Amino acid sequence: MQNIIVGTAGHVDHGKTCLIKALSGFDTDRLKEEKKRGITIDLGFANLPNDAGLHIGIIDVPGHEKFVKNMLAGIGGIDLVLMVVALDEGVMPQTTEHFEILKMLHIRRGILVLTKCDIVDEEWAGLVEADVEDMVKDSFLEGAPVVRVSSYTGENIPQLRDMIIRMVSDLGARREEAELFRLPVDRVFSMEGFGTVVTGTLQEGTVTAGQEVMLYPRERLVKIRGIQSHGKREEAAAAGQRTALNLQGIKKEEIRRGDVLAYPGSLVRSILADVKLSVFQTSGRELKSGDRVHFNYGSAQAIAKAVLLDAERIGPGESAYAQLRFDEPIVLKRDDRFIIRFLSPVETFGGGIVLDAAPVRHKRGESQALEALKVKERGTEPEVLELMVRETSWQFPPGSRLATAMNLSRARAEYLIEKLRAARRILILADGSVIHMDYWNEIAAFAEELLVVYHRENPISEGMDKEEFKSRLNEQFRLGDIRRAAVLLAELVKRMAVKTQGAFVAGKDFSTEYSKELRGMMEQIGAEYARAGIEAPLTADVLNLFRDKNRAKQIIADMHKNGRLVKLNPASYMDSRAFEQVVDGLRTHMGKSEGFTLAEFRDMWGTSRKYAVQLLEYTDKKKITKMVGDKRILL
Repeated sequence: MQNIIVGTAGHVDHGKTCLIKALSGFDTDRLKEEKKRGITIDLGFANLPNDAGLHIGIIDVPGHEKFVKNMLAGIGGIDLVLMVVALDEGVMPQTTEHFEILKMLHIRRGILVLTKCDIVDEEWAGLVEADVEDMVKDSFLEGAPVVRVSSYTGENIPQLRDMIIRMVSDLGARREEAELFRLPVDRVFSMEGFGTVVTGTLQEGTVTAGQEVMLYPRERLVKIRGIQSHGKREEAAAAGQRTALNLQGIKKEEIRRGDVLAYPGSLVRSILADVKLSVFQTSGRELKSGDRVHFNYGSAQAIAKAVLLDAERIGPGESAYAQLRFDEPIVLKRDDRFIIRFLSPVETFGGGIVLDAAPVRHKRGESQALEALKVKERGTEPEVLELMVRETSWQFPPGSRLATAMNLSRARAEYLIEKLRAARRILILADGSVIHMDYWNEIAAFAEELLVVYHRENPISEGMDKEEFKSRLNEQFRLGDIRRAAVLLAELVKRMAVKTQGAFVAGKDFSTEYSKELRGMMEQIGAEYARAGIEAPLTADVLNLFRDKNRAKQIIADMHKNGRLVKLNPASYMDSRAFEQVVDGLRTHMGKSEGFTLAEFRDMWGTSRKYAVQLLEYTDKKKITKMVGDKRILL
């Protein structure tokens, strides 16, 4: 069933509450103080009965100037506004203020409702109606239906009810994907036998009883014990419904008006927001960069410093890009609408739209930041998504985080990501993270140059050790997690930018190459090991024969890789032909004997105990020989 929210707006005592009672039969003045004072202080709610199969909730918001922030809590996200003007008074200060707020929040449909038609004559009513139409000229309410009503006599109330139903019946469905669930809390109370209950208008998404959701901005998981909507117990609620949620495992005192219940992980805490800020055309004041303001969004209010990025100040009817810097963390989404008020005197003077809900800090006049904000304001979804990938590639965001940043469903984000991938604008890594191709090209270029330098200095080395390579990537790109370096290495290999062999990484076209000088060193090393025979020298002693010990060490490692040397232990190598002679000798000896002792082996080869032990420990390790008692046998 389609869920519709209708809101009222207008000056205090212009008959909004009486109008809703006449339309719905429900009195929205629920607080004793409201009854006593005869004005609406907080939000009131009613359902509009209809035969069209629609859930139509009506929000009655206060009109008194002291209660504007409560009015802001109710007016956001409505589908249709009833702009109420009493015919006996006409357009008043809060009429204009509410109308400016409606325009700033981009409300798109409305009806001009002129109340108290039973107490004025036709001539006066005509003058007021002309004033109202002049006020809404060049706005979304220009050309909107005008209805004169009397809540006292019931005049034109049925016609207004039918008009509301007709105007909302063709509204498109709200976004109802579960992961978009978001409900700003506008009331918190306890009910005996139930515990903590919160109410709010479900802005988007769906929620079900028994589901775990997250309370923002404190990021606390809570469980939904029960749901009520339109006065009935429900198993689920969807976008556009006035909803009461019974929460389990949390006290009333731990929740406050302005908190947000949302799908876990769907919002990001931030103390910064990039916005497009505008001042009301009717405002008599200007906003200077650095001014502190009240920031009203959803049902919450926060205090922020407004840093104008492309202007020193903005006056009536003017706009600027700005970064809002909050005193405490808040949770917003891209494209959220908001209203701003001066700190002192408290006066509503403008508002705007969120372009980035969790940006980095910008400097004023920073050209790159301003160009990015233009794209975020005016660009297509693929253009904005590509920009956000470019800006956050260093964080290796998964698709779900990009969906959150863009305020998109996961399905929509995945579609756009795939579209950009197919156009070779972005890259999806094996761990699901998404990076821009420009960032990838930086990584590939760094890896190539890193290995070029390494191979130049180590021409006969098989390559750079993998762990060292990953460590260098991690250091250069400040990855923060070595596992990301492993993912990047896998992608480099996949794209044939580098190659790996065993524990080494090499350039894609690299092969070892010996110069005349290096060949001479290799022959000298080979001759040294051949001369030593079974009495394998310490590697350090061999290296001391050369001035360039690093090259000599690389040559020894390469000779081992190519089978010319046998590595007995970390400190010693042996000529492989000498080693083969030893093994052949053992086979011959073992044909005549049942095992041999260390002393027999030592005497057989005319060497010392030191070299005999070193060699036999290696043959034991390689399972050529095995100790049995005090003798070794050939395996």
